[in-house]
Amino acid sequence: MGQGSWYFYLFVFVFRKVTPMLSRPHLWTLLLLIGGFLTLIATVSGKDCRIDEDLLQQLVSVDPQQHQAAVEQIVRQPDPQLLTSFREILTRKDSSVRRRVTMLVVQAYPEDAFSFFQNCMEPFDLHRQEAAAHGIGYLMDPRVAEVLEKLLSSKHREIRIAALRGLQLQCRNSVMASFQRVIGASQEQSSMVAIDGYQRAMKVLLRSCLKSPADPDLMQAWGKWANSSITSSSRKRWISSLEPESPLATSAAILFESNENWLGRVAPSAGLDYQFSMVNLVSDSTKEIIIHASSSDIENLRSLSYDLDRVIHLRTASDLLFINPSSLSPRWLAGSDPEIASLVFNISGQSFLHAGIGLLNISYWEGRVQNAHQATVRFAGDSGRFLDETVTDEAGQQLWKLKVQSWFEGGHFPESISIYMTGAQVGTRKTHLRLELKFQQVNGQWLLAEGKTFERTESGEEELRAYCEVEPLSLPTPSPVPGEEEPSDDASGQGSTAGSPRE
Repeated sequence: MGQGSWYFYLFVFVFRKVTPMLSRPHLWTLLLLIGGFLTLIATVSGKDCRIDEDLLQQLVSVDPQQHQAAVEQIVRQPDPQLLTSFREILTRKDSSVRRRVTMLVVQAYPEDAFSFFQNCMEPFDLHRQEAAAHGIGYLMDPRVAEVLEKLLSSKHREIRIAALRGLQLQCRNSVMASFQRVIGASQEQSSMVAIDGYQRAMKVLLRSCLKSPADPDLMQAWGKWANSSITSSSRKRWISSLEPESPLATSAAILFESNENWLGRVAPSAGLDYQFSMVNLVSDSTKEIIIHASSSDIENLRSLSYDLDRVIHLRTASDLLFINPSSLSPRWLAGSDPEIASLVFNISGQSFLHAGIGLLNISYWEGRVQNAHQATVRFAGDSGRFLDETVTDEAGQQLWKLKVQSWFEGGHFPESISIYMTGAQVGTRKTHLRLELKFQQVNGQWLLAEGKTFERTESGEEELRAYCEVEPLSLPTPSPVPGEEEPSDDASGQGSTAGSPRE
């Protein structure tokens, strides 16, 4: 019922109560006043409706200036009555319009957003439910994960993908705080609400993966956001599912135990402080970056493929194996040398491998390997010490080979690594790259010391394209406040104030 209708019924009520007490001349005067006022109300109400309709037309316009102006007006003066119209707009096929409205609800109606998206789930409409599943993921609300979990069993893949995007947004909330802090854009710790959202989302992803272990979308989302403790549990769970004492179970357990300090999602023992310097020799440009990262920052940023201890961009096939072995169908490969063990696993459809000089979102001469089909990891059968990994395409052609050339004393961390990318892609160009990496140990932490990227030219010769080096920084240790205990390394987790040397 419109606002004008309510005024009309109000006047009818007043008219019935007042008219018996009025003389005829006064009654005619009252009728004329009421008629004029109702005409004014109808005119104003009609004008308001036209304004709303014009605003909605602007909002769905293909003209960027028009729809941006509408968005800005609604953000300045959010009218809850518009939400009903937004609900209908989300049934449109145009995904850009749906994204625009979804983000507008998140931004302009924070108090109403959860109930709005929840109400958009029923009655079923494919486009509206897809938009709502994605939009609700932006909200930091403990009820979000439960809502999205129900959608993961939808028969429509569009809905399942939207629910996965929503769950990943829940994970990303805590990760982005670490990213902003490490690059110096913010000093804020991840909020407890964001951490809770991450934990709830990961529990949903794990339950869903156990129900549908063959679903590649679920596996990729889970593998992207799982942290060190979750991936460690994943490895143990997979090994326990194998036949006990089988060559596959025995060799995989040895490989995992020997290399868990540098492959996959490694749990950092402490924070890192260093200066990263790099040069692009082709353009003769340089870059220097200072990194101050707590152990929780290092842990969080691994999900964005940023490993602050490896420093450069480096994602290997073995990382995939250590993160989620059950999704790769590993098998033991018998060889002629009894001292060398080999595991073969399928990486078709997995996130592409990459390596190159760069840090965080800055990249110089990074090669990417796509169309990878199969990977083979070789390691010492008795100790599990990693030897090399090879990646091939469906035709069996080698795309990538990583070799550990030397180890630090103790055998837990590689001292030097070579990577041969015979199937590298730099931008849209195919080429052959080689990376030479040297590492250092700083207060028990494994850290890159020097990296070089070479490219094979048409003449067959190699030319140095990019170079980087890492210099550890010694920061002064602040004096403890009298009466307070000095925080331990374990106090540097998310939500604490001991996380970053800057704090």
